[in-house]
Amino acid sequence: MTRTEPAWAGRTLVVTGGGSGIGAAVCLRAAARGAAVVVLDLDAKAAARTAKACGSGAVHAHVDVTDSQAMSASVRQACAESGGAVWGLVTAAGIVSAQPIGTIAPVEARRVLDVNVLGVINAIQAVLPLLARGSGVVNISSVAAHSGGGFFGASTYAASKAAVIGLTRGVARELAAIGVRVNCVAPGPVDTPMLESLAPGDRTRIAEAALLRRLSTAQDIAAAICFLLSDEAGSITGETVNVNGGACFA
Repeated sequence: MTRTEPAWAGRTLVVTGGGSGIGAAVCLRAAARGAAVVVLDLDAKAAARTAKACGSGAVHAHVDVTDSQAMSASVRQACAESGGAVWGLVTAAGIVSAQPIGTIAPVEARRVLDVNVLGVINAIQAVLPLLARGSGVVNISSVAAHSGGGFFGASTYAASKAAVIGLTRGVARELAAIGVRVNCVAPGPVDTPMLESLAPGDRTRIAEAALLRRLSTAQDIAAAICFLLSDEAGSITGETVNVNGGACFA
């Protein structure tokens, strides 16, 4: 039997928020396909764990996505170690806030917008000089962008995730000329560490609000992201794919 190379061998994928949750699931799935993964996270230990799990081709760096200069420096250094040109970017770094508009402190509102929106902009700008023609970017929005929040997150969080959808469409338009596709995945509540603060009853109510009556897994979302990065999605750009189990929040 002839041995074939993994489908993504020789390709470098940069993942922000790669230390845990959806980001880590993407890293592991991409590494299993042969990609050289660059794991970026604010939690240095988590980034190192993911990189170790991905195997010898992975590198990692501690970085705050809200710091544009640090992002650019980390991406340049990490990508030099992994092979140079970037074939894909996944912006999975994000935070949530359940504070309603009447009580959220300005510092918390600013942090949500800085991480969830400015962090995506910084990541795209950092990899842009390294993006190869035919590469792809996948951003992470949320069902909250459509529902306005509800069980998971409140208005500021919803606004930040709605902004990611608009940003995705705009960047897709701008980068089409250099052959870079830009898409977005909007998960519903996902069974990741971000939900650990919820009471068991709340977790049950959230799961039952979806048509499939379960929380999505990080692997569910990673599968959709990796499809959008793949050659099979070569004619898809500027789109938002809802991966939420049929979540219908009131």
